[in-house]
Amino acid sequence: MPPTEVSEGYNFEAFNENYVITDGSRILNLYYVQPLRHAEGMAIGYLPAEKIVVQANLFDTHEPPPATPTPAMVSFYRTMRTLGLDVTTIAPVHGKPVSMSAFMAAMGAAASECPKPGPGGSVVWGQCP
Repeated sequence: MPPTEVSEGYNFEAFNENYVITDGSRILNLYYVQPLRHAEGMAIGYLPAEKIVVQANLFDTHEPPPATPTPAMVSFYRTMRTLGLDVTTIAPVHGKPVSMSAFMAAMGAAASECPKPGPGGSVVWGQCP
């Protein structure tokens, strides 16, 4: 610490769970994604009017989808589901944009999971009714 980006002149704005940026006509919502093995502090961007999610390393489209969803894909899916994001396009930092339906196909059976109340106020994921 500090990251090399600071010495390169980048500006950082810290946030805990979500953050909104607007120019008065467009809105960009930023959301924290957890848990992730890849990196702590990973975020996604969501353009609600355009129904686009921007993400990096959660769903890589520059290679064929894996046979089973990766832990990062599951966290990404659950975050979008929990937040109730209305997504039509996933725009990755690495790769080409893909439709939400392509992502759901890559998720397979895990795409039919829903959050349910668990013990002690926790949330557990299981098959949707």
